[in-house]
Parts: sequence; structure tokens; C-alpha cells
Amino acid sequence: MNRNPYSRYYVPGPSPWPFLVGISANGSAVGLILWLHRSPSYLLMSMMMGCMILSMFSWWRDLIREGDIGLYTRFAIKSFRDGVALFILSEVMFFFSFFWAFFHNALSPSCELGMRWPPPGIRTPNPSSTSLFETGLLISSGLFVTQAHKSIRAKDYDVGPIIGLLVTILCGIVFFLVQVREYYWNSYTISDSVYGSVFYLLTGFHGAHVVVGTIWLLVSLARLWRGEFSSQRHFGLEACIWYWHFVDVVWVTLWCVVYVWFGGWLYMWWFKMWDGNVYSFKYPDAKPSWYAYIQEERVPSWYKVPDRLKI
Repeated sequence: MNRNPYSRYYVPGPSPWPFLVGISANGSAVGLILWLHRSPSYLLMSMMMGCMILSMFSWWRDLIREGDIGLYTRFAIKSFRDGVALFILSEVMFFFSFFWAFFHNALSPSCELGMRWPPPGIRTPNPSSTSLFETGLLISSGLFVTQAHKSIRAKDYDVGPIIGLLVTILCGIVFFLVQVREYYWNSYTISDSVYGSVFYLLTGFHGAHVVVGTIWLLVSLARLWRGEFSSQRHFGLEACIWYWHFVDVVWVTLWCVVYVWFGGWLYMWWFKMWDGNVYSFKYPDAKPSWYAYIQEERVPSWYKVPDRLKI
């Protein structure tokens, strides 16, 4: 592991880990296809997954060792930052596709859904119950992990960052357990119309990201315990914090959109607040809504309020 003194970047030598990870990923894909065709090979799946985990562990071990002996310059660290930023951007696009599918069906429900959203027969979860508790957990975890970062930058390596990371990890574990409990008590499954499909895809993939973020926090805590971070050198932890804040933002958006707004509860609260009278105008004051850009004389006759209903 020697760095060229005339280069800004460290170029590693030949490594077997990329090749082994590629072979493991290909074998895992083959095992998944066999499982989907109802002829699973559990031996192939277990061997390939075990090989992938060991190869990735060894690959990351080499990366940490290269950083510990000072092979990464500030230019290399900048490339790492750019890579993590692009990775998070790809994750944003990943969740954007699911939100697109959700809005496509929620804003214009088809006749197969009864022209209603949520579809008839779907009893959506209460946003002020379990999901609100999960929202509080993730927002609190974001505050604690930010405090851990500030403590490291202030050269406090003993109390502040360790407590902050421990509490954040605990919040992630509790969030995942509460989400599993919510899945167990939900009255619909992933096969119940497009609502169930999009709901479980959104919340399920977010839960998977919470698990990945929690494992990343555990690794960062172990590295902090071993003294591998300093006030000027802790990009591994900083990248983990970026990822965790991304997970927080996705969940808050998901809770506001899926649970509160398009879960039917916002309209129910509004309906109860006005005691059933959710309209603020009388029929004589009624104006065309989505035909507002059309002149009055060009409004279709079927859209106008009948004279017999006017006061």
C-alpha cells in the first residue's frame, strides 16, 4: 500500500473483492429467479449470500486500513463525498418513483378503485397512532445523531458522540419493531388494490433503509470506540449521518402524504371540524372550479348549478 508522491490520489493494487462480490451478486440473482419459479436452491442462496457478506466485509476492512495509514488525501476524501452525495441522489430518485405511483393513483383514482381514494374497503391506519410515534422516533434520532457529530467536532470523544449514537441506534431498532407490529395489525395486505401495493412498497423499502442505516451506525459506533475518528477526520461517520437524515426526511414526507393527507384522515378531521358543512359558499355564489379559466358563456351546461337548487 504505497501512494505515488506525484499523484493527488491513491490508486489501489489488484484486489479480489470486486470480482468475488460480482460473482456473489450474480449467484444471488440466479437463486432469486429459481425461488420465483418455485424451484429454490437454498444451498446456492446461502453460499452466495455468505460469500457476498464476507467479501464486502473484507473490502471495507481494506478501505478503513488504507485510510488509517494516511493513503487518502483531501482530494480522495472529496471524491468520497461526491460519491456519497450521488448515492443519496439515486436514493431520492428511487423513492420519487414510488411517490409518483402513489400520486398518480391518489389524485386520479380509476373506476376500478371506485373513483375514490383510499379505495372502498381499505381501512387506512390512523396517522395519530403508531405512525406518529414512529415519526417522533426518527425526528428525535436525527437530533441525537446531529449532537453526536457536533460533539466529535468539539473533540469530545468519550461521552457526547457515544450517547448520541447509542440513542440513535436504539431509535432505529424500536422504529423497525414498531413498523413490524403495524404490518401485523393492518387490515389489508400488499395484494389489496394499488393502495396496498404502493403503501407496502414505500414503507417497506423505507424500513429496509432504516435497517441499513442502523447497521451503518453500529459500525460507526465501533470505529468511534476504537478511536478511529477525530475532530478533523471522521468522514465515515459524516456520510452515515447524511444517510440517516435522508431516511428521516423520507419518512416525514411519507407520513404527511400517505398517512395524513391521502389516508382519508385529513378530510375526516376537516369534516368533523365544520360539523359536516365543509363548503364555505352558497349555491348562488358557486363558481366553476376547474373550468375557472373558461369564460362563463363557454362553461358546459351540465356543469352549471341547476336553477331549482339555487336559493
